[in-house]
Formats: sequence, C-alpha cells, structure tokens
Amino acid sequence: MTIEELHQEIDRSWSKHLSETRRILRIPSISATGEGIQKTADAIEDLVSDFGTRTKQYRATKKSHPLVYGHLDVGAKKTLAVYGMYDVQPPDDLDEWDYPPFGATIVKKKPYGEILVNRGAYNSKASLVGTLLAVKTMVEKEQVPVNLHFFLEGEEESGGFSLPTFVRKNKEKLADIDAGVWFDYSEDSSGEVDVALGSKGCVTFDLIAEGNENRGPMNGQVHSSVVVVVESPVLRLIRAISTFVDEDQNPTIKGIWDDVREPSKQDLDLIKKLAKRFNRDAYLAEIGVKKAKMEGTDEELIQKYLFEPSVNVAGIIAGYTGEGYSTILPDRALAKVDIRTVPDMTIEKTRKMVREHLDKNGFEDVKMHSYVDYPWSKVPLEADITQASIEAMKHHGKDPRVWPMIAGSAPMYIFDEILKVPHCGTGLGFGGGAHAPNEFAVVKGMKDFEKSAITTLWKFAEVASRK
Repeated sequence: MTIEELHQEIDRSWSKHLSETRRILRIPSISATGEGIQKTADAIEDLVSDFGTRTKQYRATKKSHPLVYGHLDVGAKKTLAVYGMYDVQPPDDLDEWDYPPFGATIVKKKPYGEILVNRGAYNSKASLVGTLLAVKTMVEKEQVPVNLHFFLEGEEESGGFSLPTFVRKNKEKLADIDAGVWFDYSEDSSGEVDVALGSKGCVTFDLIAEGNENRGPMNGQVHSSVVVVVESPVLRLIRAISTFVDEDQNPTIKGIWDDVREPSKQDLDLIKKLAKRFNRDAYLAEIGVKKAKMEGTDEELIQKYLFEPSVNVAGIIAGYTGEGYSTILPDRALAKVDIRTVPDMTIEKTRKMVREHLDKNGFEDVKMHSYVDYPWSKVPLEADITQASIEAMKHHGKDPRVWPMIAGSAPMYIFDEILKVPHCGTGLGFGGGAHAPNEFAVVKGMKDFEKSAITTLWKFAEVASRK
C-alpha cells in the first residue's frame, strides 16, 4: 500500500474523524483547574487502546494529571515516540468568545473557509486527536512502518511531574526509542510550513509582596488615604519587577546573559534562509501587533527571537478590580513571571539569579514561588527524524522553513536530555488564537494534517533504512 492510498483512506473516513475530534474537543480539559482532565484522559486512552495499543495512565503524585502512555509494537526495525498534549488553557472571559469555547463549532471565515472554534483547536488538543486517528488508519490497513510509544500528557499548560517522572523511571523499557516526534499545525496563514529542531526553556514563578512588621498593612486592606505614610505592597512589587529589564525591556537580571550560547554556524545559516522567506508585517499582523519593539534586519529579529532570553509578566493580582472604583491600599500583590531560557542556561541557575537579584536590590521581603519548569531543547539538522520531517513536507509539495528552535516552550527535553535521542516537530494545518478567545483551526488543514502525520512516519522508516 502506498502513502497516497493511505491518504485516500483519510479522505474516505474524514467525516468520522472530524466527528471524533469534535467529540473529544467538547470535553473540557483545563490544566489550571483540572476540570474535565480525567474524562479527557479516559477518552484519549480509549482511542489509543481501540487500535490495539497497550495503554496505562500514570500520575507522579495524587494531585498530578494523568499521563496516557501507550506502546504499539508492530515488529518494525525502528521505533518512534509520539508526544502530544490533551490539556488546554482556561477559556477566561466567556463574553469575548463568539461561540462556546467547548462547543466545537464549525463556521465559515474568510479567507479560510470552514474553521473549527474551540479551546484546544489550535493548541494542541485537536492535533493530538488527529495524530491518533492517522495512526489508527495505518493500523486498520496493517501499514504501520515503525513501532510507537505514546506520551500523551495533561500537564503541558501548567507544568507537571507525570511525564518526566514516568520517562526517567522507565528509561530501560524505553531504550528501543530511536527518536521522538511532535505533530502540530505548523503552517502559517500563507501556507508556509515549519519544521522545528527544538524549543526555548521556560522558568515560571510567582513574586509576592505583602505587608509585614517592617512595611505595609499587615491585617488586610486599609483606606488608601494612609498610603502617604504606609508603604504599598503593590508599588513595591512593581518596583522590584522593573529592575528585571531595561528601557527596551531586555533582561537585566545580574548573570542572566553569562551562559547564553552564541548561535552556531548552522543556526546562522538557517536564520539567513528563514529571513529570506520571512514577512515581518504578515507575522506581526498574525499575532495582532503593529510594530516590533526592536529595529534592525529580519535576520537580527529572528536571531533575537530564538536565541535571546526574555522576561515576561503574565499577570498581576492585587487589590480591587471590580466595577467602578474603591479607594483601598491592598495588603498583598502577586505577579506571575516567566523567563524564556536558551542554550546553555539552566533552570536552577536562573531561579538562583532571580533570588539573588532581588536580594541585592533590597527586595529580600519579596517572596518567590517556583513551578515545574522546562529546560531548553535542541537537536541537529542531520538527525534522521529531522530529515524525514523535511522530506515529508516536500512530499506534500511544501518547501519547509527549518527553524533551529522555536521561541515557545515544550517538554521536548525528555527526548534529547533524558532518553538521549533526537526529536522534531512539524505537520500541515493552520490555526490561530492560542490561549485567546475564539481559538480556531482550519478544517481542511486538519485533514491535511492527518495525512502529513502518516507521511512523516513513513518517511522516517525510509530515511532510517538507508543507513
């Protein structure tokens, strides 16, 4: 059976595949609150076990969300591990959504045609289901070219222990894995498709300023008139955060640049090629931004985007935020901060630098609460899975843009750091609105995505067999 014949099977089964994807998307799986997590994990496990995979759910702790693990041994010479995530961000303000966030509504939108609107449609629950349905198609036709391990997690959006703990505990059982792959909708609005060789790391933490015996109100909020003689925890926290960056919002935390590795010649060559195909205006428009915060060439912008650390404040919680106005002096303020790390920065050293920076600048009282974080990850262009991904996209008539890293973060370090194997991310399909209202995926692209997943698995078997 040829790849094209398998693609035709996707065409014939598409209405069923779309219905199945919509069914699972309608189950909330909110990482932050746990709503629908177990029900979604069960649905994903049922789907994987339905095509003959041995499955289990694993929790690192009682509070952890379950990792759905599966192993499909077809007696092939090579073995791939497939990573996917079924958890999603909260929908937040429902009034901002034009359609129910868990309604899996299909509507028409120019210039895309039919789109599916749902939390997780683009990032990345729908592509996970599509990946599994692509594998199911190959199993039903007895055309699976590689053995497969499945790492399907429910903690990507909030950080968690289940995935890395499971992989570390089962390294010997997973020793047959030759490479990892993560499929996602990787086209942009113009149809350009990406292949990614790694990702930045992410260090996340809360900073908390509150009244104590030395400063600020200690027993709850007070009238704002006393701020003339009583210190504000909110303003103190803002002052502390302001020391993290300069006027251009580049990081100034002492030591943060010490371990930043310069891009390699291969990285710079890839950046040069990317710059020739990069449309800055289209990119900015796609993310809803009028102007970048830096001048310079496209090469300089891409290099900064991929190979420089960043400091971001994701949210600040303090005081009165309701309708109208309330003249209070809050007794507590909390900021959620993330730092994107690059080679060769480490999580531990980054956390230590933040704490030392606060202390040396007189903010010893500002507390720091850390979360589970991702190290950066990076693999070579020459790896079999990379070359297979490139060949797969070319099979579909695409000349892929190869990114030495992506600026986002994902737990791909489980492959190169723990299992010591390369990995790659790609896939046809387009969507938008990740973490925002009216998140969507283009329906036609979802079908193309399933085909591209099949192609990539086949191409990996072909590339690996040449050696």
